[in-house]
Amino acid sequence: MMRISSRALRLWLLTMAAFYSLASSVSAAPCEVPDNGSGTADLPPAGCEYEGDTSGGSNDKYVITDGLPPGTTIEMVPIHKDFTCNSDFSFFCAVPLPPGTCEGPGGGLGGNAVCADSVVELQVTGTGALAGYNRTLVVPIKWEAHSGPRNPGDPVQSFPTEMIQLEGQLFGDPDFDVFHIRAGSAFGLPSPGSTTLTRFGPAGSNFSVDSFFDIAYQIDFVGAPGSVLEGMSGITVGSLRILTGNPPAPPAAAPALGLAGIAMLLSVLGGTAYWRLRGSASAA
Repeated sequence: MMRISSRALRLWLLTMAAFYSLASSVSAAPCEVPDNGSGTADLPPAGCEYEGDTSGGSNDKYVITDGLPPGTTIEMVPIHKDFTCNSDFSFFCAVPLPPGTCEGPGGGLGGNAVCADSVVELQVTGTGALAGYNRTLVVPIKWEAHSGPRNPGDPVQSFPTEMIQLEGQLFGDPDFDVFHIRAGSAFGLPSPGSTTLTRFGPAGSNFSVDSFFDIAYQIDFVGAPGSVLEGMSGITVGSLRILTGNPPAPPAAAPALGLAGIAMLLSVLGGTAYWRLRGSASAA
């Protein structure tokens, strides 16, 4: 019976631990915002970006499938960014917010409502019949999210969030006569999430923002005459996770041991039993 050295066993266990560690966290662009003077931070996080989740082999993106030739997709890697509070939000926000203010008490989760102008930058790639089609779209977005209660002053503040409305469209685009994207529970597309604010230092110091939304979305499109998309149109419904900072990862399946791992484990267990039996026999 082969005996496995303690060094080899320790190396194998560390490798398995590394797999679990990588699967247990998500990393996006760091997000840091100032204390707003009341022991918490304003949302949405100004200067930060929500990106598609790329953890654990994920590659979350918006995808158009409906209305395209068989085996063809239009894939769009998102960066939601440039949040501003300068508009009159009264026509779409659930709570009255004066221009220059993005957040106020209210909403459906017992905390605040957040309304903002923003853009989503989409890195567009075609597949199948549209292979070689690449470009960047920048779509103006209206963003409304609700958040649960938090305790201002706490060094760590975690609370649920929900995307209520995320909506934008293009006008005058050379490829799209119609490009209309929407998400959120107001459109029958539930999009829950969570946010954690973690203070970097003493009272008054900045917060790290770790936040995600599990977005259900709908994209309507009509190809423009004379473009590569001429004659194509459709309505696609899909889902993705967008995140900023380092929020918890979705639950991940345990990594497979593989044949080598199983062989090593059996060797360890068998070797342990063998040496115990040998020791007992010697003692007798």
